[in-house]
Amino acid sequence: MMIVVILAVTFIYYRYIIIPMKKRHLESEKNIRLEQAELMALFASLSPDPVFRIDESGTIILANNSAHKIFPDKILLGDQAENIIPFLKSYDIKDIITHDRTKSDTTLIGNSYFQFIVEGVSKFNVCQIYGRNITELKNTEKNLKEALIKSEEVKRLKEFFLAQISHEIRSPLNVIVGYVDFLTEELKEEKRDELSPILRSIKNNSKRLYRTFDLLLNMSQIQTSKYDPHFESVDPVALLKTIQSDFLSFAEEKKLKLNFTNTIQEDVTVVVDHYSLSQVFVNLIDNAIKYTKEGSIDIKLYRDNSNICVDIADAGKGMSKDFIDNLFTPFTQEDMGYTRKYEGTGLGLAIVKSFIDLNKAKIKVSSEPNKGTKFTVILKGDKYGERSRIKT
Repeated sequence: MMIVVILAVTFIYYRYIIIPMKKRHLESEKNIRLEQAELMALFASLSPDPVFRIDESGTIILANNSAHKIFPDKILLGDQAENIIPFLKSYDIKDIITHDRTKSDTTLIGNSYFQFIVEGVSKFNVCQIYGRNITELKNTEKNLKEALIKSEEVKRLKEFFLAQISHEIRSPLNVIVGYVDFLTEELKEEKRDELSPILRSIKNNSKRLYRTFDLLLNMSQIQTSKYDPHFESVDPVALLKTIQSDFLSFAEEKKLKLNFTNTIQEDVTVVVDHYSLSQVFVNLIDNAIKYTKEGSIDIKLYRDNSNICVDIADAGKGMSKDFIDNLFTPFTQEDMGYTRKYEGTGLGLAIVKSFIDLNKAKIKVSSEPNKGTKFTVILKGDKYGERSRIKT
């Protein structure tokens, strides 16, 4: 009797409590899925970009308003998606849906470029296709490519122009300097000392023009990464004496003294790129002479622990603290414009900094207005490998 009662209670409980609860649960799940589908459909219809839904046979079962606007002459629903979006012919739609794969591709529709993302949804056995108009992006990409091609062409023309002009100007300048040297020797015998300053001025200005083209070529090579350094052991004493000798006539023309002092007793070498290091000192000494009206320019070579240092100090106009921050920027001078007091391109110190970095050296500057400027170039002696660890 007890067993019958238990079975009866169990049946009643299952029939009137469990089964209704299960039905309510299933209905609730169904309602949630319907709500999700409605929200998904609402999102798709409101999207400004085309959205398609296709089944595993590739048939379009949903297309939003944007999709219909892109294809106004086509009946999308029920059509094969590959007829609308041709690249889908190469896709295995069933595989994409089964394995929830995502693929993307770009295609031209009319005059517009569209990027489509194809995403499989195995849970609902459908495939969603989301489109995005990227015509503006494509046009920008095209314009950038064209600009890059034009920029490369301009760069090549600039390099060709500089090389050609440099050759055309350097050749006659060499002839002028050669004839000036010849005339200077001839006039010494005739004791025509009154012509010496004129010839010296011709020679110095020819050299200055020659150096201006060197600056332009150097900056062009640096900007295009075309400069190829060759590191070797260099005697800084011999290098500085040669540069001092080249600039003596410039100093004499302005009645300045150009002094060189070497406080290192032993022989010393630095492993550097000879040309670029010489251009560092050439530009610093040229600036020192340019900005000094009277007094002297002092070149000093000395050792500071394991470093080999070169000071180039002048008694010129000096620089303000604000300008020192922009000292190594190309085409800048403290006095700019047509009313400036000093000649020059404003490239010298920019090239100095680039060549200092190339040689993994350091450069320091101290200056005060109307009191002069001192540049200190710091190199590592004897071993290039050690110098490479110095931070610039």
